[in-house]
Amino acid sequence: MREIATKIERKQLLDELELLNKLKNDGQETATREEVLRLVKVKEKELLEEISYWEKQEKALIGGDYDLSLFSKNILCGDAEIILRKPSDNDLEHYYFLKKEYAYMKSAFAKPEFKDKLWQEYISDENLYYTIAKNADDVFIGYCGVKNLDRKIWEIAIEIKSDCCHQGYGFRALKMYLDTVASISNRHEFASRVDTDNIASQNLMEKLGFKPYGLSEFFLHKEEDKLAAEEEYKDKLDERYMALARKFNVEPRKLLSHVLEYRIVV
Repeated sequence: MREIATKIERKQLLDELELLNKLKNDGQETATREEVLRLVKVKEKELLEEISYWEKQEKALIGGDYDLSLFSKNILCGDAEIILRKPSDNDLEHYYFLKKEYAYMKSAFAKPEFKDKLWQEYISDENLYYTIAKNADDVFIGYCGVKNLDRKIWEIAIEIKSDCCHQGYGFRALKMYLDTVASISNRHEFASRVDTDNIASQNLMEKLGFKPYGLSEFFLHKEEDKLAAEEEYKDKLDERYMALARKFNVEPRKLLSHVLEYRIVV
C-alpha cells in the first residue's frame, strides 16, 4: 500500500505543479483561461468521485444510534503503567507528530487545513478515540479507538509512537479498550483493517484474538486501477504473501490492491 500511496501522492503533486506552472507568468506564453479551468474541473471531478464513493460505503454500513453519554468519564480505563483518557489540547502536537510519522502521504501535513481536519476528527463525537498516556507523567504515547460510531461493525484503529513500540503498550491498551467498550456499549463485534505489509499490526491483531475476515478496499476503487496495481507489484508475491493469501482464503494478487480485514467478538 505504501508504494501505491506514494505513486498517488506523486501524481497529485505533479498535477498541482502543472497547474501552478500554467498560472505562473515567467515571460513565456501563459495558459489560456480554458486550459486552467479544464485542469481545475478534472481535479474537482476526481475529488467528487472520491467523496461519493465513501458516502455510499458509509450509507451501506449505518448501524443505528448510540449513547455517547455512556462514555462521559475522562479516563476510560487503565493499568499500572498506562491510562486511556479523552484527548486534551496538550496532545495536539504529539498527535500531529504521530500521524505524520505513519502517514502514507506526508506532503499533506504542509497544509494547516489538513492538520486541523485531522485534529477535529480525533476529538469528534462521531468517533470514540482515546489518548494512550503513561500513568507516571500523563504524556501522549499513542491513541486507539473506534473510527466511526455510525457503522454497523465498529472499526478499531490504533497507533503508538515508534519509540514506544515493542513494549507491550499497544496490546494492553487495545485489550483494555475492547473489553471496556464492549461492556459499556453492549457491542461485541469489532473490525480492524491492516496493510498487507504491516506485519507488526497483523501479529497484534492475532495476539488479541482477531480472526481473518477478508479484504477491504483502501486507496483503489476502480477495477482497472486495482488490476494495474496487481500487475505492477506482482513481483512482491513471495512466500509470506502466499501464506497470507491462504490464511485469508483469497487470490494472492488481490493482496496487492487491498488491505486485510480482521474481526473479533469480545
